[in-house]
Amino acid sequence: MENIENTTTTLTKEETTINTNNNNNDNNSIAIEESNKTKPKGSNINNNLKTTVGVLDNVKEDQSWLSSLKLHTFDHMIDISRTLCKKCEKKRKYFCYDCCLPLGDPENSPKLKLPLKVDVIHHPTELISKSTAIHSKVIAYDDVKFIEFPEEIPDYNLDETILLYPSEDSCFVKDIDFSNIKKVLFVESQWHNARKILKHPKLQGIKCVKIDMQKTMFWRHQRHGDSYLATIEAIYYFFKEFHLSQNNNQYNGEYDNLLFYYSFFYNLIQTTYKQQNRDFIRKDNYIQ
Repeated sequence: MENIENTTTTLTKEETTINTNNNNNDNNSIAIEESNKTKPKGSNINNNLKTTVGVLDNVKEDQSWLSSLKLHTFDHMIDISRTLCKKCEKKRKYFCYDCCLPLGDPENSPKLKLPLKVDVIHHPTELISKSTAIHSKVIAYDDVKFIEFPEEIPDYNLDETILLYPSEDSCFVKDIDFSNIKKVLFVESQWHNARKILKHPKLQGIKCVKIDMQKTMFWRHQRHGDSYLATIEAIYYFFKEFHLSQNNNQYNGEYDNLLFYYSFFYNLIQTTYKQQNRDFIRKDNYIQ
């Protein structure tokens, strides 16, 4: 799908997490890794990167905008190993992406209450295990729901629902009257599947909104450019802009923890590459 000038899309690059999208896609290689180097076996960051030594040091040294976020401490994440989820008894690391529950002591994990309910419309080709939108469910469990496309899409109240998507007639978040809005929808799919989702009969007539242009910090290469965000980035920016619009343009990190896991994995990847002295193609403002 073509890029849309001066808008930010939520759909293209991932839409997933730490490992990005389809396994057979050339764009799956980490942005900083040599394109001609074989992808190491077991490269799922969420499960297989065993060392977290140095992550806290990298957090202190990081000069990206992520370092300015007001995040819950990462201290408890450093010693978390692969363990059984208490609910489904599957072995996971950091969080269970099936149950959307944090691992380790849940009291050490950040939690958020969101001002609007969130539905993430999930395309079936996107692996849940690689979804960055899952982070929002883990952090704000009671306010985020995953909707499987196409069979689970409900009948939405058009007066109470908006959809984050940069359509030709979409309005900026800061220009929206939120007095009646109770729910915001996010689409999680690759860009070429987005319009298939948007054509679903039950999504017709829902007002589209867009966020200001932003640059992604996502670590996976994708061909559309750095204005195409990971889903969790889009969710974060939406709620930040929503808060600004409702609070006289004042923001004090109220929703920064939406990027808690995202920021942790960003620092984990940077640390791993530095420790292993791995060759990489330098991405501007990425490896510090």
